[in-house]
Amino acid sequence: MAEFTTQVSPDNRRFTRVVFSRTAKLISRTGIQEEGRAHNLSLGGLFLDGKYDVDCGDFCKLELHETGRHSCLILHFRVRVVRIESDGLALEFVDMPTDSYKFLQTMILYSTDDPLGVSLEFLEDFPSPSRAAQ
Repeated sequence: MAEFTTQVSPDNRRFTRVVFSRTAKLISRTGIQEEGRAHNLSLGGLFLDGKYDVDCGDFCKLELHETGRHSCLILHFRVRVVRIESDGLALEFVDMPTDSYKFLQTMILYSTDDPLGVSLEFLEDFPSPSRAAQ
């Protein structure tokens, strides 16, 4: 697993979280697909509401659905389950296409009260596809 080089903040978060609520589909390693509401978005991951048949440490696919006035966009991520709670899952992003990463950055910039501070997080290392698969 690739490691982030960002320092952990006092509240044990590597990245700033922003208010965010979208429909997402989790696809488990066995191919089971389940939808839930994603929130608490950061460059490192998000929280997905609901109950899922996964274990901590499992790698899954995540589809994030973004609907606009004239189009619908589905963003793809490879995630790892890092925590299971009674109301959902904490998911860590481990890999994503460039367009998904750019969208993620844009959503965080538009949703934060400190765009300059958050933009500094974009300069930190993010696992490349070859490192994320290790």
